[in-house]
Parts: sequence; C-alpha cells; structure tokens
Amino acid sequence: MRCNACWRELEGQAITTTCGHLLCTADASKILSSDGACPICDQVLSKSHMKPVDINPNDEWVNMSMAGVSPQILMKSAYRSVMFYIGQKELEMQCKMNRLMTQCRQKCEALQEKFSEKLEQMHTAYQKMAKRCQMMEQEMENLAKDKQELQDKFAEKSRNVSEMASLPSGSIIVYYIVFL
Repeated sequence: MRCNACWRELEGQAITTTCGHLLCTADASKILSSDGACPICDQVLSKSHMKPVDINPNDEWVNMSMAGVSPQILMKSAYRSVMFYIGQKELEMQCKMNRLMTQCRQKCEALQEKFSEKLEQMHTAYQKMAKRCQMMEQEMENLAKDKQELQDKFAEKSRNVSEMASLPSGSIIVYYIVFL
C-alpha cells in the first residue's frame, strides 16, 4: 500500500480516512495541522475523520479481532477490505498515468518547439532562396537585354560592312571617314 498524498510505500502504521483514502502519518499530521482537505477528494478532514491502522497486523491481532464475529460480518469486512484495496490500486494507476501523461505532454511540447524552430529556419531559408532567385531572374533579364543590344549593334555593323563591301574601292575611304 502507498500513501495517497506522497505515494511512498507504507510500512507499519498508516492513517485511513472516512473518505476511503490512506495516508502516511506525516501527511496526516500536515492535514490536521492546517485544517486541510483530503489530497485526493478535497473532503475536509478533522481528527474524527481519521483513524490509525496497522498495515501488516500480526496473526495474534487478526485472531483476536476476528474472534466471535459471525461469518456474514467477516465476509462483509473482507469485501470492504478487497474493495478498499482495489480502490487504492486504481488510485495508484491513476497517479502513474497522470505522471506519464505529464511526461508525454512535456516531450510533445519540447518536440513541438523544436519543430517550430526548424519550420522557422526552413521558412527563412526559403525566403532567402526566393529572394536570390528573384535577383538571378533580374540579372538574367539584364543580361538578355545586353545580349540583344550587342546583337543589334553587331547586325548594324555587319550591314555597314556589307554596304562598304559593295561600294567601289575609292568610295570606301570616303564612307569610312564619314562614319568615323
């Protein structure tokens, strides 16, 4: 059995409450000194709502306390004891599940934070690449314009050379001087 407040393993004596929970003596003292409530169900507890019990009673105590009790009462007592035990195990499992859920939630939050960071890095890298692509496209447009201008100039020069080639030889000098 474990204390329902701190979940330490109980040895020797423990305190049971009217609300059906089991506490170590240290946690029961804390509750009584602060007029507190049950840490599990929040029921207000006073000294009259708590009773010390022996966790592992010896055979002599069991024999003395069961002597003269009818089988019906013993069965009823055994049933309540088993139900109390089942309730304690359910609380233990619930506590473990809550702890696991908290750990999983923390891991998920950490992973989500890392994912968000990576996503932000990817977005920043994408924006840089998009800007770089845009700059390269602009550069390609400028180079295409320069190329076209050079082709146009080359075509004009080629026409001029062709025209000069078709002129008689004496007029080439005059033509050359005029165009310079």
